Amino acid sequence: MSEQGRFQLLLVDDEASVVDSLADTLPWQDIGVTGVHKAYSGYEALDILRTHSIDIVISDIQMPGMSGLELLSQVRRSWKRVKCLLLSGHAEFAYAQQAIAHEAFDYMLKPISDGVIMAKVEQALKALREELDETRFRQRLAQAFQENLPKLQGELLSELLQGFKYAPGRLAEKLESLKVQVAHEQRFAVMLVRLEGQMTEMDFYSLSLMEYAVVNMAVELFEDTFKLWSCKSVHGYLVFLITVAEERNERTSPEAFTGALLEELHLKATQLQLSVKRYLKGSASVVVDKWGVFPHDVKPLYEDMLLTLRRRVGNQSDLFVEVSSSDQAQPSVHALQSLYEPPLLVHLLESGNFDLVEVKLTAIWQELNPKWADSPEHLIEAFFAIYASFSSFAHKNGRELADIIGGSLTDVAGQLPARSAAALHNWITQSFAALRACMENETRNERELTVQRMKQFIRKHLVEDVSLQAIADHMYMHPVHVSRIFKLETGDNLSDYVLRLKMEQAAVMLANPALKSYEIASQLGYQNPNYFNKVFKKYYSLTPQEYRHKQLDGGSP
Repeated sequence: MSEQGRFQLLLVDDEASVVDSLADTLPWQDIGVTGVHKAYSGYEALDILRTHSIDIVISDIQMPGMSGLELLSQVRRSWKRVKCLLLSGHAEFAYAQQAIAHEAFDYMLKPISDGVIMAKVEQALKALREELDETRFRQRLAQAFQENLPKLQGELLSELLQGFKYAPGRLAEKLESLKVQVAHEQRFAVMLVRLEGQMTEMDFYSLSLMEYAVVNMAVELFEDTFKLWSCKSVHGYLVFLITVAEERNERTSPEAFTGALLEELHLKATQLQLSVKRYLKGSASVVVDKWGVFPHDVKPLYEDMLLTLRRRVGNQSDLFVEVSSSDQAQPSVHALQSLYEPPLLVHLLESGNFDLVEVKLTAIWQELNPKWADSPEHLIEAFFAIYASFSSFAHKNGRELADIIGGSLTDVAGQLPARSAAALHNWITQSFAALRACMENETRNERELTVQRMKQFIRKHLVEDVSLQAIADHMYMHPVHVSRIFKLETGDNLSDYVLRLKMEQAAVMLANPALKSYEIASQLGYQNPNYFNKVFKKYYSLTPQEYRHKQLDGGSP
């Protein structure tokens, strides 16, 4: 496509006088066409297309050798963005059908005025400019995506560390789009780096530079053998998911993951720790875990590392620690994972998706019962976590929780709802049902008020502009949203409602013999009286005049 504002036109006709006249007499430059090319056959047109950047082709259909339709077919195959306008001296539907099939921009019948040709070309130029703007917009989006790729990659890894669950196909699709080269069930290790000492006292900008430097050093140190995928976790640590480089992975035996590769991994991690001290003048503790399988082991391995950090590093600094089997031993008491795995209950509530809230509450209950049904601490943990989420949601809606679910359900004196699994389940069920009913009722009330405002505007401006865009502008809403809200609340299309009001008003006005039919049409916003008559007859099965006669005769229309 030519540079914006500089477009090239190709005129094709076997009659040289037609081509020369169009090329030499019309003010093409006035509408942005800076180059006009002439071809007197379809073959000559193809040669010009191959050697010039043509944007618009105007071609006659009937030409010897290669017809305009055959030329159009060739253009569509090789120059998809070129706009083709066809000229024909025959008003045959078969030609128009073929033109449509080959995606002609327009189909014009001879004789045709110069003004019409100029107008059609202007329409094609407008379409080209819009496509060019869209192409540039997509290019800017692609550039922005590429620039933010490391951040997006890090966000995905952070989600997996927190336990966010993706369907296998969805995760594979996301990994591919973010250019993360980790396969399903691929072996991986995790390394955690905690920056310490004076680094913790740095301002945000300085700390961000240090973290960026650590990630770059890690990539350089590990790149011969490993591939790194990094992020800053929700706990503020740098976390690296480590896989074996592809060329080595293919010939790596299972034993190597517990032998040579693990030793090399420890050596690289130690070198990274020393590099932080030497080049960044800071200190860092590094924790390395054993190999796991992606993505199943991402969260468990990270939790093992956090446990190791708490138990074996604590407040000390500049330590290198490998997660041991004792750190990985299954404890007798577990936290309720479903309470804290994303998406969090409070976030689902804020999204307004109560079906997903119900799924989340069900998952929490299924984890709690029967395994921890006899554990008072787990019952209390679940109760207060859910109660806090409900309360936070209520407060963000400008309400007290008691106003939404009732005072009896918010009375936590003695922690009665958490005294048994059955009591907790009953409280969760009743509280959620009350909260959902209240919020959905508020949504319906708000929607009803919105539709009432729409109807008031329509009635007030019925004889003026009651287009969808005018209503949307008045409501400060998108036109599509206006239509959906109205349909959802009333069951009717907005256009049908406007038509009904206009037809009812027309019927009332027809009762006044002093008003002519065309005057009624004009007052109701119909510029064409014939169109008004057609709409009226379709609605009442009578013309306006027939309707008026029935009224005057005392009959029911």
